[in-house]
Amino acid sequence: MILLDYSQVCVSAILAFSSDLKRGSDGEKKDLIRHVALNSIKSYKKKYGKQFGEMVIACDGRNYWRKEYFQPYKGLRKKSRDESDLNWTFIFDTLNEIREDLKQHFKYKVIHVDRCEADDVIAVLAESTQEFGKHEPVMIVSSDKDFKQLHVYENVKQFSPMLKKLIVVNKKELHAWMMEHIVKGDAGDGIPNILSNDDVFMKGERQKPVSSKRLQEFIENGFIACKTDEERRNWQRNATLVDFDFIPEDVRQTIIDTYINNKPKGDKMSVMNYLIQHRCRLLLDEIEDF
Repeated sequence: MILLDYSQVCVSAILAFSSDLKRGSDGEKKDLIRHVALNSIKSYKKKYGKQFGEMVIACDGRNYWRKEYFQPYKGLRKKSRDESDLNWTFIFDTLNEIREDLKQHFKYKVIHVDRCEADDVIAVLAESTQEFGKHEPVMIVSSDKDFKQLHVYENVKQFSPMLKKLIVVNKKELHAWMMEHIVKGDAGDGIPNILSNDDVFMKGERQKPVSSKRLQEFIENGFIACKTDEERRNWQRNATLVDFDFIPEDVRQTIIDTYINNKPKGDKMSVMNYLIQHRCRLLLDEIEDF
């Protein structure tokens, strides 16, 4: 099973053409985004399909459950994109359109579930290969460091499009990494460290620093190293947001049900017709790789 992080993989590829997205007509920009997205998906299917089997495209749904739990989650991303010189609304609208095209015309399972992020889809499906006793080989295509926690499974590997290499994880260091991830949070996702308030990033304030001594205490003792009710509360906040074990059970079941009931609609002919319709002539020469 190839688990591809749709938005992250496509955006990473698209950014290499950022200068081209600042000129030309909307139609030309849309054609470029479509070509880059489809070419990226095709390249990973070609690279890993023989060894890892079916391609599953994991997409971000709407109304993330993490944002329901913690309102500032990823709260600064919109501001950052609004300040960018790229039209991110146009880019994501186009990627959403391509996502629907993939469902209708291609041979992949596209998992797009309300309240779920691609992270949830990938985590739940990777873990399901243990629960179902299949232990089939899994290749995660994503640069997201959160997937390190899935490397505890012997059948899971990860390729980073940003680093352009396989992620190698020392399983003996996973516990320490997870404790540090909970303690320090994730500034990119708007998750503060456990010594800081929920809204520290939204207010543009500095976090309270976590000393190396305290970090080591947490690595050695986990939750019981918390000294105050506030630290215990913030530990729970961060663990819920970063540890895949806290994905809600209803979300897990929805992902599994969607995967089981998902029947790809496309075949070689529908792929060919789609590529012809959208003038993807270069991709037509490699149609077998889809």
